[in-house]
Amino acid sequence: MLLSKIDENNLNEKDINKILFDIPKDDGMIGECIWVFGSKKDLDERLKLAIELYNNKRASYILFTGGKGKDGNISEAKIMKEKALSQGIPESAILTEEESNNTTENILCSMLVLERKFLLQNINRLIIVSSPFHIQRLSLTLSRYMPKWIKYSYCYNENSPVSKNNWQNSKVSKDRVEYEAKGIIFYAKNKYIDDKEININD
Repeated sequence: MLLSKIDENNLNEKDINKILFDIPKDDGMIGECIWVFGSKKDLDERLKLAIELYNNKRASYILFTGGKGKDGNISEAKIMKEKALSQGIPESAILTEEESNNTTENILCSMLVLERKFLLQNINRLIIVSSPFHIQRLSLTLSRYMPKWIKYSYCYNENSPVSKNNWQNSKVSKDRVEYEAKGIIFYAKNKYIDDKEININD
């Protein structure tokens, strides 16, 4: 069943796992840049993984993306940059995008940063860093807006509190996952992201 055809008000645990967590694992490939998506709640987890990937030479640059939000005083990108610098990442290896307020804007605003640094036609692969529950929406948004020749390696903490095996363990995680599952259906119905076949009856 297509995402856009799923009833978001009648989801069970199995449906949610199919919608959000049927995602690719990290393939270990190298790329031109590690692209880290900002988050008020999951920033430290994503930053830690990005630094590990950089130190493992998965890419020579890190792009931190995320703006201030409605009530922020400092952008998510700047927070991540300052923390990365304090952990030994050279400033010359860091790119930032500080204007965006959501995933679609993260991508659209970051395209200009990537174009200016690499030229988009020279990019073969990007190393994507986010949280497990965000990867599905992120991949479908990348597919909608980014050039089709660019490939992606998806990197996330499989032991995150909001992952396939852990989200049922707390009300906070349950609420976040249920909200995301309903949101991704809404985005598909309204063409903010590419639609996708989901085998929710398996």
